[in-house]
Amino acid sequence: MQYIMFPSGLVGFTNDKTEIVQTTTDREMYLLYGQLESSVDQCSCLHCGTHMHIHGSFEVTLRHLCFGHRMSCLRFTKFRYLCPLCRKTRIQEVPFQAQGHRISVELLTYTRDLLAYGLTNKEVAYLTGLGKNTVKDIDLQRLKDRYTIDGTRLIKPEKQAKILGIDEFKLHNGHQYAVVIIDMESGHILWLAHGKKKASVHAFIDHVGEEWMDGVEAVACDMNSDF
Repeated sequence: MQYIMFPSGLVGFTNDKTEIVQTTTDREMYLLYGQLESSVDQCSCLHCGTHMHIHGSFEVTLRHLCFGHRMSCLRFTKFRYLCPLCRKTRIQEVPFQAQGHRISVELLTYTRDLLAYGLTNKEVAYLTGLGKNTVKDIDLQRLKDRYTIDGTRLIKPEKQAKILGIDEFKLHNGHQYAVVIIDMESGHILWLAHGKKKASVHAFIDHVGEEWMDGVEAVACDMNSDF
């Protein structure tokens, strides 16, 4: 058994014991046992303000940042509280847990940074030790935060493009196609949509607006009659 000092930064977590364990993929991992601090506010009932009692507990495991070539994992006990008056329950909050994932906020930020640098999902999965589906979900949310409004509406291009390139390509070697429109000078993708008909191009024009299209000087495309 080995011990290390856990670096400061995880508010509310105190590391008191560490083990080096072997993962299912034969990689070494620091298993960091610790205590989760509970504030007075978390012990108060949200409905009547009464001090709540501990009603139960369960063990929580969260993936955390790698230390060198070793992955790391946090393990602690989280409590369930019960109000003695109104009988409402409340689960202890974990301030350093990423929303929607069993990982720390620090690991989520690190993963998003690696994806933003241009690393592939496979490379990021290996560097962080996360599953490929988890990395895919993080990347999807990152792209939505960067390029959409409320996760649905695409943000208009920030820069005026003078030369556009339009082309279609097959999806999964089947009889389905998608259309891509790029800025030929910067190489940035401006539009990506299912289908290869002119309706896909019309949708792009409606998205950027006629005023933006007035700044376009040329369009490069193949012999697709719809384009």
